[in-house]
Amino acid sequence: MLGGLYPNQPSGSPLFRVNVRPSNHETVYPGLGCANLRPLFARFNAVSRQLHADELENIYAEMRRIPALRQQAETDRSARQDRFTIPIADTVAAVHAHALPVPKAIDDAFVTRLVQAAAIEYQHSAWMSASLARMVIGRLVHECVDHIVAAVEGDRAADDRRSRMAIYSAHDTTLGPLLAVMGSGGDPGDPSAESPEGMLWPQFASSMRIELLKDARSPYPPVRPAWEDDQKDCSEDASMVPFEKRVRPVNVPKSLYRWSSVSGRKTAERNPRATRDYYVRVWYNDRTVQLPTCRDPGAHHTQLGPSVCTLDGFFKQLARFVPSEKEHAAECHAN
Repeated sequence: MLGGLYPNQPSGSPLFRVNVRPSNHETVYPGLGCANLRPLFARFNAVSRQLHADELENIYAEMRRIPALRQQAETDRSARQDRFTIPIADTVAAVHAHALPVPKAIDDAFVTRLVQAAAIEYQHSAWMSASLARMVIGRLVHECVDHIVAAVEGDRAADDRRSRMAIYSAHDTTLGPLLAVMGSGGDPGDPSAESPEGMLWPQFASSMRIELLKDARSPYPPVRPAWEDDQKDCSEDASMVPFEKRVRPVNVPKSLYRWSSVSGRKTAERNPRATRDYYVRVWYNDRTVQLPTCRDPGAHHTQLGPSVCTLDGFFKQLARFVPSEKEHAAECHAN
């Protein structure tokens, strides 16, 4: 990453400081130190496999008919009934992505079905349980909200030193749950939900961009979302509000709404539309992602449509997936 951002550095250039997190503070890799994650994942994974048993059996039978895959398929199926397609999908997708020679039976259609099965085995669980999604990716989403809040506050203060970009080098097991949190293809929390249409394992070099935009000229949506006044302020004691009823993440400070967008100054009174100049757009592999809450009337840009979410609409989408440190520890029963 450093080589890409700062190529061809001359000899004697300043050294870069690299900070390394301890494993219990890792946020881009799911589940470290989360004791409840494995049993909860196994429970919802079993439901997912039951919903898609026919497809998984068909892909297993097809793998056994391909000599190059038969032995690994049988070994993985007997050793790990819960996720037998994932190891093979990793290998096949890598070979296929690099255009290396493969048996004729491993064509584009087969690879697509294989990675779809892998997504069912792993990612679908995050769509089925908001609690599971919080354990897997909640702390990273918490960090994303922190970056957004800091950027808004820095812009208001005209602070040229504010951070303008945060880059995370993540994993496929990071992007999959993030897509679930962003509502791409489905709504997390419905255990009976079918696999979101078109859900695939994130391909090599996949990326997600979360852009904070500012537009003080275009008219703000005249309609107020139905959920806007459901909760006046959840940031002081979020534990009093159930996750599914929150309208903002726990780490959005009250001060963000003590602001007048007209005068450009802090106010003593809470202004429910203090963030009206700010919008968020999410991209996945250079395609915009329409967040479910941003489709609501009054929750998106009046001219650019649901792909450009009001900041409050974006907060509403993420609210139930952002635990406080205390809530994260309670759900995980972490040591």
